[in-house]
Amino acid sequence: MNQKKILGQRFAVCTLGCKVNQEEGVALANVFREHGWTAVDFNEEADVYIINSCTVTHLADRKSRQMLRRAVRRNPQALVVATGCYAQVGQETIARIPGVDLIVGTNDRHRLFEEVRRLCGKQDPPRVCVTPAAEAGIFHHMGNLNHDTQRARAYIKIEDGCSQFCSYCVIPYARGPVRSRPLADILNEGREMVEKGYQELVLTGIHTGAYGSDLANGLNLAKAAAALAEIPGLHRLRLGSIEPQEVTEELLAVMASHDNICPHLHIPLQACDDEIIAAMNRRYTVAEYGALLVKIRQCLNNPAVTTDLIVGFPGETPEIFQAGLRRLATFCFADMHIFPYSRREGTPAASFPNQIDARVKNAEVKEVSALRDEMKQAFRRRQLGRKLEILTEQKILLDGQPYWTGHSPNYLPLAFEAAECPRADAGQLYQLKITEMKGSYLIGKVI
Repeated sequence: MNQKKILGQRFAVCTLGCKVNQEEGVALANVFREHGWTAVDFNEEADVYIINSCTVTHLADRKSRQMLRRAVRRNPQALVVATGCYAQVGQETIARIPGVDLIVGTNDRHRLFEEVRRLCGKQDPPRVCVTPAAEAGIFHHMGNLNHDTQRARAYIKIEDGCSQFCSYCVIPYARGPVRSRPLADILNEGREMVEKGYQELVLTGIHTGAYGSDLANGLNLAKAAAALAEIPGLHRLRLGSIEPQEVTEELLAVMASHDNICPHLHIPLQACDDEIIAAMNRRYTVAEYGALLVKIRQCLNNPAVTTDLIVGFPGETPEIFQAGLRRLATFCFADMHIFPYSRREGTPAASFPNQIDARVKNAEVKEVSALRDEMKQAFRRRQLGRKLEILTEQKILLDGQPYWTGHSPNYLPLAFEAAECPRADAGQLYQLKITEMKGSYLIGKVI
């Protein structure tokens, strides 16, 4: 057996995919740091390489395999670990990659450090720690998701898993069913982050809006948000992505009655045609979604609604696409994430007839992106003359001059000239009067 030895305690983490995966990558790194290990860049020589993989598209699968092979080439004597969603569903494929030593699924990631520490030799075949997704029992807290020395924005994971089973999506097979974190634990971490100086808490999860649906105590996202918003000293609470049917009147009432809950909602639309939405196994209509937008804009002050859209779903005709584009233009989104449909084996949509050619999908992405840019600019123009609060994040150069940049409560990128506040630092709050647009930023004067 060709033994691999851990010569030191240098580790590198490469995380692919969604924000939740990115935050979990930070949590993994924090565990190693807490045990005295040193983090290095993924392109440097390390003793352990961890690829926190994604499987949302076939391109994500390919990228995950590429990063595993890159780690093996970088240091053949290092331990190479695959974890995350692709490790959960693609373990057999990963096990055939020479040099991979350990495969840890999503439900076993909380014990990854212990597996690495006791695995000092090359194993053939690789050691596999993958609990079937359907057997995921409880919420496993991996540890703190934050490593921000500026104390601006802290992420708190409140839920894992998804039980919705959209026909195109592999994530329920990778993550398992909804598991909610106890509210007491969430509140304790929230208070801890505020005491450390974080100005904004962001609630995250794979299916955030389903929080509490697996519990028998009547707890839901609205009640959790209301409890968190009462934490003394918390300036901002931001909610993660929420499905349309989960933006309830109760949730909107909680948001409207707490000034520190950000008026920003990311609500996936995914399609702008009722037949396509039904084929996706999503439980709303275009008209219901539009009515929800009207209600949100009536309840909240200057809200930003952003969304996800999939183009080129099986059965979509040119007529369906163009009609959907016209409807989409009336929704006035602040931003959109646009994806070409990716065929995922094992999902119902993979066997649907009338699959769309990749060239058609790519052309549709460009067309929707042009509309997205128009809506985005229109929403930002409507902010001119308004007063918006900025949470400072970093100092950059714009047109050769130093500016502080950050985000508003409705998640718009803001900036002001650093010379206005010589003592400014990251993680501070300022009121701005918005005066102009410069590139992707709204520029303001400090009030």
